Amino acid sequence: MARRILSADSALMPHTQVSLNSAPPAAGPPVLQEINQRWNSAGTELFDWGDRTALLAEIDLVNRAQTVLDEAAVKIAPSLLRIVLTVKENVPDPKEQRAFLAEHLRLDFRRVSELCIVADSYTLLDSRRRDGGAREIERYGWSIALKLAHVRDPNDRADLWRRACSGRPKAAYRDVLEEIHRYRERKLIAAPQPAEEALPDSIGSARATFSEFDSLVRSLRGPKDYAQAVAALERLQRELKRIRRSLREHIGKDGHGRMAESA
Repeated sequence: MARRILSADSALMPHTQVSLNSAPPAAGPPVLQEINQRWNSAGTELFDWGDRTALLAEIDLVNRAQTVLDEAAVKIAPSLLRIVLTVKENVPDPKEQRAFLAEHLRLDFRRVSELCIVADSYTLLDSRRRDGGAREIERYGWSIALKLAHVRDPNDRADLWRRACSGRPKAAYRDVLEEIHRYRERKLIAAPQPAEEALPDSIGSARATFSEFDSLVRSLRGPKDYAQAVAALERLQRELKRIRRSLREHIGKDGHGRMAESA
């Protein structure tokens, strides 16, 4: 993941080819021209492990290219969210919404949904708060920022990041995932998954529990029967709470992030 967000305009400016025999520059220059030149001249031989100058230069090129890709993703995210919101507002039928997006966008729906979630969580659509959101993404790195985007509260994201860092300047991806898992356990928030998959499972479970409860209350004869009925009712209440949490979560999350997939 990129360490720094570069200027998107600089990606199109020509620059001097970096020599493979020189150390990688401290500040990543624009890479588009260099990528094209490397594409045209790339060989198949492996790098010299004894003298790793060329290997490290190639690694530097890949890292700088990823930096530009990451910044582009951040900066098109609010545009994608505006596009999806506009389509949803003006095309009533979900199938037609999806067809319009599929026809005109060269991105798959998963990527569109992903970037919409990022734009919404990091307030990239709000010109007054956009820079702060971009700095937050830069701080975490793109891959981790994607995962943290499902945590809607920026204060919670910052706390998760601090916990994952555990005194280090940067957090490992695996540590962040573990902290997100602990966060969901603390907050009783289910892992993000499509509403069309999560809700039927929860509703089906609630129906099964209610059927069990209904059967028990039809034959109440003693303390044991009443205790079993109370236990079934408590399970049903927990299932209903899960459904309510899922619906509330999707009101915020799916309103932007999943709308592309539901279109």
